[in-house]
Amino acid sequence: MSIARFRPALMAMMLAAAARPAAAQAWPFMFTVTTEPLASDLRWTARYEAGYGQRSPAPFGIDGVDSVLSIQGALGRGFTLRGQAGVGIEGGRSTRTTQEIELLKDLRPATRGLGVAMGLGLRREWQGATVILGRVSAGHTFARSSLFGNLRFERALEPGRDRVDVLTTLGWRRRFGSVHVGVEAVGEDLEGFWDKEEAEGGAKLFAGPSLRLAPRGRAWSASLCGGPILYATRTGRTSAAVRPLEATGNGFTIRAAVAYSF
Repeated sequence: MSIARFRPALMAMMLAAAARPAAAQAWPFMFTVTTEPLASDLRWTARYEAGYGQRSPAPFGIDGVDSVLSIQGALGRGFTLRGQAGVGIEGGRSTRTTQEIELLKDLRPATRGLGVAMGLGLRREWQGATVILGRVSAGHTFARSSLFGNLRFERALEPGRDRVDVLTTLGWRRRFGSVHVGVEAVGEDLEGFWDKEEAEGGAKLFAGPSLRLAPRGRAWSASLCGGPILYATRTGRTSAAVRPLEATGNGFTIRAAVAYSF
């Protein structure tokens, strides 16, 4: 049997393997969660993330130095599992840890253009409180860009905390070859805009540029994102759990990450 008969198919397979967008679709944003599919033979992505912040509450990081190891992967039937564990040095003094696990279900797969997913999770915060999570992720991937947003609800199982915290994220990126340029925005404790008794100090906003290197056909990617944290409103109440609200003024955070898909 002549090999020439199979040469066109073999060449097509080689070209497809060389151009597969493995890392291009893996963990595209720093703060915004997506369930975009990887290449057909890749299911999981591990990410190591490190950051530094001043007056930087969760989810922006910690008021100090921290590092987080995360993993995300497809379980089949539209389910995605996410987990993470981190350690941080708050204010250069005390060491803190955090853990989180989350299960998401695609209501509309991102392969159809507009992707929508919902899920539940559980987190142990840096200061030790247990928090129930609910998340809605939605967005669209275009030929050279993508736009995704999250709406997250949090219920802390600790006295003195808000009944429900509301957090939103929005991420946009555009690809120029192997380089992705974009911007991310995060709003935390947004109920502080209308609730004068919000228990965690008021609404906080972050917006900053992001830069990502994701070579085509490679399983790795690297990201960098940072910017100011604006304490948009301030209330007279402060819980002792997770927010460095005794400090005055605004803050900032800068975060870097390396991800690998397998």
